[in-house]
Amino acid sequence: MWHRLLSGALLAAGLCNPWLQPAAGEVRAAGLDEVKIYTDDDPPYVMVAADGAVAGGTTVEKVTRVMRKVGLPFSALQAVPWARAYQEAKTRPYAMVFPIAKTRERLKYLDFTFKIIDAEVYFYWRRSRADIQLASLDDAKKYSVCVVRNDYRQEYLESEGFLKLDTAGDTTENVRKFLGGRCDLIVSTETGMLSKLKALGAERAQLARGMKLDKLDSALYAAFNKNTPPEVIARFKAAAAEVE
Repeated sequence: MWHRLLSGALLAAGLCNPWLQPAAGEVRAAGLDEVKIYTDDDPPYVMVAADGAVAGGTTVEKVTRVMRKVGLPFSALQAVPWARAYQEAKTRPYAMVFPIAKTRERLKYLDFTFKIIDAEVYFYWRRSRADIQLASLDDAKKYSVCVVRNDYRQEYLESEGFLKLDTAGDTTENVRKFLGGRCDLIVSTETGMLSKLKALGAERAQLARGMKLDKLDSALYAAFNKNTPPEVIARFKAAAAEVE
């Protein structure tokens, strides 16, 4: 369903209409033919259809509007596992990744070109764990925490001295492990948690929400590799400002 809905929206916007695509010469002249945009399957932020195509999500609309504004064809957008998406953007000029949160480590490699949405991140635990009480980060360090490998929340917790981190390859598997008792805590946005619980057939009432991670910048961005030509980055920044 998401695939059909987004396809219709993209068709209306011209992203899937070959008659409205920029000419190949125009794309090459602008340096856009080298641009590749990577994302991963992370509902509700990004929805990927069974055939592997990006099919919708709360962060996808703005990115595709920016793509249309700069004249970049939808074929430049690719869904891959998160570790690969991040690695491509980290190491290859002209590569963009979204949605991604800003961390001190990531600023070494990425230009956070434009913000997509704001978000707040909290600790969660299962209500059956009445023994868990959190008043500070130091309290949380006593417990094991489920995180996604190479995710900004893993980076943040490691920087704060958390040692008991149990990593998963993607966000849905991360929540599945948490619900199964593999770890005591998990860190998530409320929107992201609700989406994963729905996908896994679990109820929100099973969980307790604790303290917010106030020091964590959890806004989500689209970010280019820092070695991308400045004029390409500037073009995307300007387009993003225009589609606000």
